[in-house]
Amino acid sequence: MKKICTVLLLLVAFWPASRAVERDTLRISFIGDVMSHYRQIRTARIPGRDSTDASSYDFSSYFKYIKPRLDSCDISVANMEFPVGVTPFSGYPLFSAPVSLAQETIDAGVDLFLAANNHILDKGKRGLDSTFAAYDRLPVHYTGIWRDTTDERLANPAIIDAGGFRVAFINFTYGLNGFSVPAPYVIGQMDSTYVKKAIERARNRGADFIIALPHWGVEYNLDYHPEQKRWKNNLYRWGVDMIVGTHPHVPQAVEYADGRITAYSLGNYISNMSIQYGQVGILLVATLVRREDGSIETLPPSVTWLWCGKAGHMEDNYTVVPIEEFVQKPEAFLLRSQYEKMMREYYRIKQKFPQY
Repeated sequence: MKKICTVLLLLVAFWPASRAVERDTLRISFIGDVMSHYRQIRTARIPGRDSTDASSYDFSSYFKYIKPRLDSCDISVANMEFPVGVTPFSGYPLFSAPVSLAQETIDAGVDLFLAANNHILDKGKRGLDSTFAAYDRLPVHYTGIWRDTTDERLANPAIIDAGGFRVAFINFTYGLNGFSVPAPYVIGQMDSTYVKKAIERARNRGADFIIALPHWGVEYNLDYHPEQKRWKNNLYRWGVDMIVGTHPHVPQAVEYADGRITAYSLGNYISNMSIQYGQVGILLVATLVRREDGSIETLPPSVTWLWCGKAGHMEDNYTVVPIEEFVQKPEAFLLRSQYEKMMREYYRIKQKFPQY
């Protein structure tokens, strides 16, 4: 017995140290637009509680079916399409969400918030002030917004070290709904000079994989716009390794070509939208593998189609489910018409994007 133990100790002692701290595979998950419409806020409010207190809102149903999938990945990313903390909390067209929605997103396993989007300035400087204050208190990375030009230069891109990989995330938006950025804040915008500088910084700071996260495209359109294709080509030419887009509120194509993943739009994760395909979203998982020569290979993506069940459709509050797991479960819906809507839109989406 002592002889066996000695052999085992010797094996552990001489096993390469890097094996203990590094892996040759990294999994990154992405979900689309986390929205906060007024009906979502109203439904989440706990009866009798103070409407200005973030703890008065219960968003626990939003992620309960998806949390295991997010937790299983090394890094998880979400587009947070609102400022937080400005009361009274409000929905479209000028969003302001309770910080408890951000906390629930973190509790579900999300590690990185994307904040460069067309609604981040809905509450002006006050909204940015409260969003920075909230996000700085939370155990989460965030990117796309910075306190000033010095902060942007130092913290853009966001770089996360995980499993022996050093991954850079560059987030930027096509616009801000006509609002001007209040000084001294900086918001990532769809400007070639800005984006190329961020890519250069990523390489200079040792990133070995760069992901561009543009907020772009035409709302409610399943087909990506030629401008998205032009930007895609430029981003790869400038040196990014992967592109994951948001904004159209419906899914768009996911491509895998030349060993690179391009997701033009993940659609909504959760919202109060009833538009066609507005309740269909994508959970995208990218797997990176480090080869023996140190280079990184991107495997074909995993696409999980999601359905946003609005309040009263599947349960009292809003929730999101993997469609494939509910295809044979009409009894899981409080409204049969919503099950039929899910099935109808799911099969049409599958016809349009048969590879997924």
